Amino acid sequence: MSVQIFRCTRCGATLFPARYLCPACGNNAWSALDVARGTVIASTVVRHRVGTGNGGDIHLASVATQAGPIIIARLEQAVQAGDVVSLTLDAQHRIVGCRI
Repeated sequence: MSVQIFRCTRCGATLFPARYLCPACGNNAWSALDVARGTVIASTVVRHRVGTGNGGDIHLASVATQAGPIIIARLEQAVQAGDVVSLTLDAQHRIVGCRI
């Protein structure tokens, strides 16, 4: 599944996640845009999660999409700022990034 961001049909502002009203112009109509990749701007690793025992590390990154909005993606491995990642949705509808 592909990751989608949303563009206001009146002013063209792009947002993620979707909102009821465009913060730029107040419009309530959106078009969905598929986003296939982005550039990592920051990353971190979650090592300890409450209530999961030893679930292993989770790598997360803030990713600037091609269309503008920044999204948070889960990754299989550590990445560095500037790395380009592909973006998809997994079976649980989480955004997953993979270094290209």
